[in-house]
Amino acid sequence: MSHAAPSIEEQTHFYDARWRDVRFVNAMKLQRAAAILEAIGEADLHQPRMLELGCGTGWLTAILAQFGPTVGVELSGEAVEAARARFPFAEFAQIDIGSWQPEREGFDVIVSHEVVEHLEDQRAHLALARHGLRRGGLLVLTTPNADTVRASETPSTPLSDQLIEHVLPRRELVALVASCGFEVVRHTTLIGRHGTRGVRRLLNSPRLRGLLASAGLLRTVDRVSLAAGAGLHTLVVARRT
Repeated sequence: MSHAAPSIEEQTHFYDARWRDVRFVNAMKLQRAAAILEAIGEADLHQPRMLELGCGTGWLTAILAQFGPTVGVELSGEAVEAARARFPFAEFAQIDIGSWQPEREGFDVIVSHEVVEHLEDQRAHLALARHGLRRGGLLVLTTPNADTVRASETPSTPLSDQLIEHVLPRRELVALVASCGFEVVRHTTLIGRHGTRGVRRLLNSPRLRGLLASAGLLRTVDRVSLAAGAGLHTLVVARRT
């Protein structure tokens, strides 16, 4: 049975309460941030103008702002106020990205970090990013990898407490990005050692990992398995056509 999508007022209230309780950046967020920065660095841009969609408390926007002028937009007014107080060198705005368009071709890089899975209209999110990017501009997007999530969860355990949760398999996500006016430069998965079913159960076996470590092969196998799609999150890097 289908359920009505939560209203924007319900979502705003949810995120105001959620970000009010956030006090730290965890290891997974830092690993994803490192991958995002690497992707931007590979583009070799000088002082790129950047936009982060759904910036939460602004910590990633603040990091991006060290490399070029950066704007972070977020639904929660409380999160935006906190971000402005903590990171005055970056620009923040309270915006519903579901009904907003940025300046046309106003940005060199747009980052969507763990946002698209919390939107009812994912195609509109990508259209917004395309609208805001200059021709050839870079979209860097991360989101949970449904293939690994489904190999990890149990029927009684929800993926998260979010109001909206639409995770995509890596191949489906890549196809969606490509169909929305982007050329996919590369894609991979991030953060291994998750999943308790199928091949992931074997890859994450302590016994196998011990044998691989003894043979000096563990890092190579981890790298290959992430490239093959075994990670918990998907990273897509794409250029606006």
